[in-house]
Amino acid sequence: MLKVTLELNCNVCGGERFMLPTPRDTEQDIRCAECRAYKCHSDDLEKVMAMTGGRDTRRPLPAGQLAS
Repeated sequence: MLKVTLELNCNVCGGERFMLPTPRDTEQDIRCAECRAYKCHSDDLEKVMAMTGGRDTRRPLPAGQLAS
């Protein structure tokens, strides 16, 4: 599982960090990294990302902050 920040919010705790499955993970659910609440299935997230047409919608990081 990979912990990433997405432009999504957890419906339970409001968190923006999520656990994404890697191809070798058996569970393909995307869950909040803070409270572990279920957000969506990885296939559904892929479909939504494909519909954005490859546009980069990321927000810039604050000065001095590195992406993890």
